[in-house]
Amino acid sequence: MTTHSTAKSDDAVGALCKQRIQGLTAYAGSVASISAKGTPYTPATLIALYQKCIDTRTALAAVRAQEVAALAARVSADAARKAVDASVLAWAVETFGPTSPQAQAFGYVEPNPAKPTAETRAKAVVKAKATRAARGTKGKKQKAQITGSAEAPAAVVGPTPTPTNPTPTSTK
Repeated sequence: MTTHSTAKSDDAVGALCKQRIQGLTAYAGSVASISAKGTPYTPATLIALYQKCIDTRTALAAVRAQEVAALAARVSADAARKAVDASVLAWAVETFGPTSPQAQAFGYVEPNPAKPTAETRAKAVVKAKATRAARGTKGKKQKAQITGSAEAPAAVVGPTPTPTNPTPTSTK
């Protein structure tokens, strides 16, 4: 018994089915039945079976062609929509305002603020430290260490100012 390789393409299967139909029509017309795996088939039944295989592939090819056309139409419609979509939304926001119900009906949502980058946050920390140092402000922990006492606060002793025009001292 010879085994045939399975045809993979629709064209190859269609050609195989046509070949089987031609063979059955030419050589099995006088045969009452043909046994396939223990089941008897009349030549007309086998011809109908192979013809159905051809017909379903033809129908599928037509549906696939419709699918290709439908996909092309969808791509074209999406391109046309995308060309005007942002402008229509911008018009709604400019006309009615970003917080208006009309703009929200068009699907406008205010964008979330952008997260600062690590570089921006590092610059902010440096700037905040410089500001605190310049103003002499203290944080929570430093303020918590300051407590009131019964005694008067000690006077801050600093460098003694020197007069700008010192009087000469004479030694006579």
